Amino acid sequence: MIKYGGAPALFPLLLMMTLAGLVYWLEISTEPLPPKADANLRHDPDATAEKFTVLRYGPDGRLHYQLVADYMEHYPDDDSSLIQTPRLTNYRPQSPDVTLIGKSALVTEEGKRVLVQENVVLTRAAFAGRPALVARTPELTVLPDEGKAFNQHPVQITQGDSWINGVGLQMDNNLGTFVLQKQVRGAYVRNPAP
Repeated sequence: MIKYGGAPALFPLLLMMTLAGLVYWLEISTEPLPPKADANLRHDPDATAEKFTVLRYGPDGRLHYQLVADYMEHYPDDDSSLIQTPRLTNYRPQSPDVTLIGKSALVTEEGKRVLVQENVVLTRAAFAGRPALVARTPELTVLPDEGKAFNQHPVQITQGDSWINGVGLQMDNNLGTFVLQKQVRGAYVRNPAP
């Protein structure tokens, strides 16, 4: 006589349930963990500043340039900074100050490269009886430590009543030169002799 029920009949069922549980446990324990969200991999700011000034001094201890702005965000993923309403002034001994303003700027390469954008105005202060020189352009890349700036955009330069327009600017503040690369035209108005 065969009996059904009791402990011997439950054994195969318990064995199947145990095996199913082990298979499930092995499946979830061997799945890779989801990647952790790393702030350095996202383009999220890690620092902000309002109404700030940055001063950079040369090896001789003299003020090399000054950056004043309303707002800045620093991004750790590419070590860049986005600056609103920057005003960058370059100081050189026995030369006129050069000031650059724009609506925004992107600072990269540890401050060695600055892309100034939107309504960029570069002004070389008046000196030696000459009026201030003012250059206007949509954007300008500046290498502050080298005293150089360049772009491939339309540029309008005025100095007193004289003016010159062109496309593509190469500026060297160390030499005091502005070079327009193409489509250059202008008018030179000589100041009357004293």
